[in-house]
Amino acid sequence: MSKIEWRQCKRKNRYRDMHAVNQYKKMCERSRGKKLDFYWCDICNGYHLTSLEATEANGYKLRMAD
Repeated sequence: MSKIEWRQCKRKNRYRDMHAVNQYKKMCERSRGKKLDFYWCDICNGYHLTSLEATEANGYKLRMAD
């Protein structure tokens, strides 16, 4: 693991399971009006939220469940 990868992971909120990340995803989507996605992080062994626009712009398909 590189120092850059760890720093990027450390700056983001970590969610321990899919239930928690889905709960925060829905709450943030309602309050911000932006679609979000999430992904599994091997660095911290948890989930992180990301904007759906950024995901699609980079050509990634990260959605794991609804």
